[in-house]
Amino acid sequence: MCFSYSVNFSATRLQSKLNLSEVPQLPEPGFFISGFIYPCLPIIAGNGGLHTEYAYWGLIPDWVKSTEKAIEMRSYGLNAKGETLNQKPMFKKAFEHHRVLVPMAGFYEWRQIGKRKFPYYIKPAEADFFLVAGLASQWANPDTGEEQETFTIVTCPSGPLLSTIHNSKLRQPLILPEEDWQTWIYGRETDVLPLVKPCNDSLLSAFTVGPLASYTKQNRNVPTVQQPFDYPETGSQLF
Repeated sequence: MCFSYSVNFSATRLQSKLNLSEVPQLPEPGFFISGFIYPCLPIIAGNGGLHTEYAYWGLIPDWVKSTEKAIEMRSYGLNAKGETLNQKPMFKKAFEHHRVLVPMAGFYEWRQIGKRKFPYYIKPAEADFFLVAGLASQWANPDTGEEQETFTIVTCPSGPLLSTIHNSKLRQPLILPEEDWQTWIYGRETDVLPLVKPCNDSLLSAFTVGPLASYTKQNRNVPTVQQPFDYPETGSQLF
């Protein structure tokens, strides 16, 4: 699962790494972005060459015909289970025609110990950002006629590190190593499905952060949300 992430990375470095024609516009501040506010965020698409698009987090399939149904479905479209992308009606068309990459500086997950949950921040061990597998879908609002780009983050079974941290769900974002970026966007279905697996833990760094990350009624989109914080219950905070 992945319902909150950050985008406080260098947009110029992303542009340079992917040879994008323009510098992506990142939301500021971008320290904690919750999917449940359905924000508009940058994604990397491949039609006509790699480029930045801007889409609302919470995929809405193009066959949804009412705003009421769209509002109902978008929460289910925050994440998509990678193992069944070619089977589920909600994601099948997007999987076939509009696979994208989702750049993030890191993401948040919670570890359950007894009755308490402790927040962790997971970020690249060395790079500035992850590129996570995603799907996009364009939905037409029947009330306004507006075309709205939407996206979802693809998840996979968790590897050893995330199994320790996200120990109640055993899922993690499908973080793609650099050699798989182009395959995810341009590859055939038979090439893409084998990519649905956890990344090597050597790509990841993780540590506990303060209770603010768990306070849904407070402003979490501040720099302090990413600062390391020690909880005696978790033992060593660093991975």
